[in-house]
Amino acid sequence: PRTGTGAVPEPPVEGNELLRHGDLTMDAEGRVVTLAGRELALTRIEFDLLETLLTGSQRVWTREALLNRVWGDGWSQDHHLVEVHIRNLRKKLGEDTSNPRFIRTVRGVGYRMIPGDQRG
Repeated sequence: PRTGTGAVPEPPVEGNELLRHGDLTMDAEGRVVTLAGRELALTRIEFDLLETLLTGSQRVWTREALLNRVWGDGWSQDHHLVEVHIRNLRKKLGEDTSNPRFIRTVRGVGYRMIPGDQRG
């Protein structure tokens, strides 16, 4: 279940590739994200944003690139959508905006994952 209440998530289906970043794990095919062993209840957009950031390694994703990748063509003018959903995703990840663990804002450009467990 995707309740976020501490229920133990089902193990990934054999053969599914897991994306990991510290204690954050994503089973992209099964569309399951866990943080420190607890399943997170993410919306489709939040999941797709996180998957994009995780698979892009250290790539800096512009807001426009995220809009095109997650929402599809035609959304490239509404950058506020990305900011709102990144903020919601950060909240579910328990991010401290002054010292994030996962998603770094690259001022004037976009977002990228923080390497490993580095902060600052």
